[in-house]
Amino acid sequence: MNQDMEQQRHAVGARGPGETRLELDRRKLARRVNLLQERLTRLRHHRAVQRRARQRAEVLSVSIVGYTNAGKSTLFNRLTRSDAYVADQLFATLDTTSRRMYTGGQDEIVLSDTVGFIRHLPHTLVAAFRSTLEETRQADLLLHVVDFSNASRDEQIAEVNRVLAEIGAADIRQVIVCNKIDLQERSPAVERDEYGRISRVFLSARTGAGLDGLRMALLEEQASRLSAMRSQREEQSEQG
Repeated sequence: MNQDMEQQRHAVGARGPGETRLELDRRKLARRVNLLQERLTRLRHHRAVQRRARQRAEVLSVSIVGYTNAGKSTLFNRLTRSDAYVADQLFATLDTTSRRMYTGGQDEIVLSDTVGFIRHLPHTLVAAFRSTLEETRQADLLLHVVDFSNASRDEQIAEVNRVLAEIGAADIRQVIVCNKIDLQERSPAVERDEYGRISRVFLSARTGAGLDGLRMALLEEQASRLSAMRSQREEQSEQG
């Protein structure tokens, strides 16, 4: 590396071998950046087409969000019976992974696993993950996974909500998923809000305890959304 990036040995203003190599590296990196930007543009277009197809098919789109290491990918694997990568490290999930969750009926639910959030996430990283987080912004429902065994869970919830607001997903309905209850010796449970909707589910993605409560929340949300869409179509038909 010292030989390739050798400093100038000649008079001021002369071009040394290090300067030439640096210019070559900069051009190479610039071409790489342009290539990745083109791929991101195609990826955004592809995902937009997929989302429009799901909307026409009345498929409920659910995005799993949460602080890093909260257990999102483990929950995703449990619900979809897939094998998304799971690890106890930052950004174990770097891209959005989507799978269908079959409910036993004709209608389906699409679950998307997203990148984990961290406190003080730099704006440059938010921009880098923006195409990945677009799936979150277009979701019908957010499953906000929380590590219930972590003493800083309230601060982590606030940080995730801050990032959601930054990407334009603050108004999407959330169900708080209190994960890792097996570490707190707490029983599975569900809590409902003033409208009778399930707002909080206590479960363990690792053991599977409490998953029935979350499935019930998803099925209720799916039924509510389909009913609203069909009522809207009937109104439009009558007006037409």
